[in-house]
Amino acid sequence: MPSSGSRASLFALCFGNFIIGTGTLIVPGMLPQLAEGLGVSLPVAGQLVAAFAAATCIGAPLLASFTSRFDRRALLVAMQLVFVAGHLGAALVSSFWPMLAVRVLTSVGAALYTAQAASAASLLVSPAERGRAIAFAFLGWSVASVAGVPLGSYVAAVWGWREGFSLVAAGAALGAAGVWFFVPRGLHVQAVSPAMWRSLLHDPALMAIVGVTALFAGAGFGLFAYIVPAARSFLGASPEVVSGLLAVFGVAGVAGNMLAVRYMDRVGAANIVMLCLVSMLAAHLLWPWSQGSAALVAVVMLGCGLGVFACNSSQQTRLAAIAPAAAPVSIALNSSAIYLGQALGPAAGGLLIAHVPGSDGYALLAAITVPLLVAAIGLSQFASLRMRSQSRSAHVQGRPVTG
Repeated sequence: MPSSGSRASLFALCFGNFIIGTGTLIVPGMLPQLAEGLGVSLPVAGQLVAAFAAATCIGAPLLASFTSRFDRRALLVAMQLVFVAGHLGAALVSSFWPMLAVRVLTSVGAALYTAQAASAASLLVSPAERGRAIAFAFLGWSVASVAGVPLGSYVAAVWGWREGFSLVAAGAALGAAGVWFFVPRGLHVQAVSPAMWRSLLHDPALMAIVGVTALFAGAGFGLFAYIVPAARSFLGASPEVVSGLLAVFGVAGVAGNMLAVRYMDRVGAANIVMLCLVSMLAAHLLWPWSQGSAALVAVVMLGCGLGVFACNSSQQTRLAAIAPAAAPVSIALNSSAIYLGQALGPAAGGLLIAHVPGSDGYALLAAITVPLLVAAIGLSQFASLRMRSQSRSAHVQGRPVTG
C-alpha cells in the first residue's frame, strides 16, 4: 500500500470500484430471471448488457469533460448515489423498456466513477507512489469480477432479481458514505478545454496506449464471452466444472492486480503491461489445443486472468504518467476503449461461431484474439518508444514521463 495517510481514502475508492463492478456484472448473472420477469426472450434481455456497455463507452470521455471542474469527492459520491437511485429504480420496474432506460441512466455512474477514482487516487499520493495507488483503487473491480456474476446468479435464484438490484443499491450507499468520510475534499483536476482535447488526440503515444486497451479488451472478451458454451463443447463440462473455471479466472484476476499493485512503481507500468499481454497471448495460443483437457482450459483461464485486470490498471498508470493534468480525460478514454473492446470482440467471435458450428468454431476464436494481442504488444512497444523519445521535451515543459 502507499503511505499510511492515504490508505483509508484508497480503501474507500477501492470499495466504490467493487460496487461499480458488481453493479455492472450482476445483470449477466441474473439474465434468465430478468428475461422471465420482464416477459422477454433471453437475447432481448441481453440487450440490457449491450446498452449499458455502449452508453458507458460513449459517456466516459464526454462526462469527464463536463465534470472536470467539480471537486473529486463530491463527484465520486454523486456517482455512487446515481448507482443507488438507478438500482432502486431497476428493482421497481416490471417491463423491458423502462428497465433499458434505467440501465442506460445508471451507466453514468460507471462511466465516471472508475476513471475519476483513478485520477483521485493519483492526487492522494506522491508521484513515486502513483502507480500503486491507481492499481489499488482498481483492485475493487478485480474483486467484483470474481463476485459479480456468481452473486447475481445466486441472489436471483434464491431471492429474486429485484433483491439483486436492491443489494447493489445498498452497497452503493455504503460506497457513497465511504468516499464522503474518508476521501478529503478539495481534490481538483485541471479543467478540460478544447486545447486539452486537441493535445490528447494528437499525442501518438497516448492514443497508442488507448488503442492497446481496445485491442486487448477485444481479445479478452472475444474469448471470455463464450467460455461457458465452449467449456461444455470442449469438455462436456458440468455446471460445477464451469463454475470452477470461472473461479480460476476470477482469482487469477485478483492475484494479477495485487501483483501489479506491489510492483507497479518498481518495475514500471509499461513493463507490467507487456508481461500481462504476453501472459494473455500464451493463454490464447494454448486455447485451440485445450479441447478435451480440463487442465489446459484451466491454464488458459489462469493466463487470461493474470493479465487482463492488471493490464488495465497498468494502462491507467501509463496514461496518468504521460499527461498527469489530463488524467481524468485520458483514463476515461481508456475506460471507453474497454467497453469498445467488450462490444466488438464478442461480436466478431459470434460471427465466427455462427459460420463454424461445433467445437471447431470455439477453437477458432484464437484466430481472432491472437492477432489482436500481437497487435496490442506491438502498439504498446511503439507507445513506450514514443514516450522515451518525447521525454526530453516533456521534462522541459514540466510534464514527467515514465516508460
